[in-house]
Amino acid sequence: MKKIRVLVADDHQLVRAGICSLLENAKGIEVVAEADDGYQVMELVSLHQPDVVLMDIAMPNMNGLETTAQLLAIFPEIKVIILSMHVNEEYVWKALRSRASGYLLKDAAPVELERAIYSVADGSTYLSPAVSHHVLNDYVRRVNGKAGWADKLTPNKIKFGN
Repeated sequence: MKKIRVLVADDHQLVRAGICSLLENAKGIEVVAEADDGYQVMELVSLHQPDVVLMDIAMPNMNGLETTAQLLAIFPEIKVIILSMHVNEEYVWKALRSRASGYLLKDAAPVELERAIYSVADGSTYLSPAVSHHVLNDYVRRVNGKAGWADKLTPNKIKFGN
């Protein structure tokens, strides 16, 4: 089985080290590079050709959303998971519009990080459960022009594919 090659991009060294440490023992995942800003991501992707980029949304010089859009214009086969502390619908929609394959909250459990990587590497989209709840509510409000039934759902009540 071919390992999923991952590039970790975050401007906080401690966060990068933590993510790399978590992924060190993950089956089928290999961290091939680390970047601390968007320009470095672009450079390292050319060198290391990762399958998945874990991209902090708020990096200096070129933020994660700008980097994602530029990266995917050149390397459309790469999957990008945006990492964020924010459950803000606007950020999520911007991430999806930039063609990110996933949006993962930084307070996610380690198993969720692995699940997100496996999921996007397999061609699916991955949203943290709390993010899915907000996106669904926002979508329903837009379609109906008002709050709908989804506003009453909690993240625990939403189960996709089950």
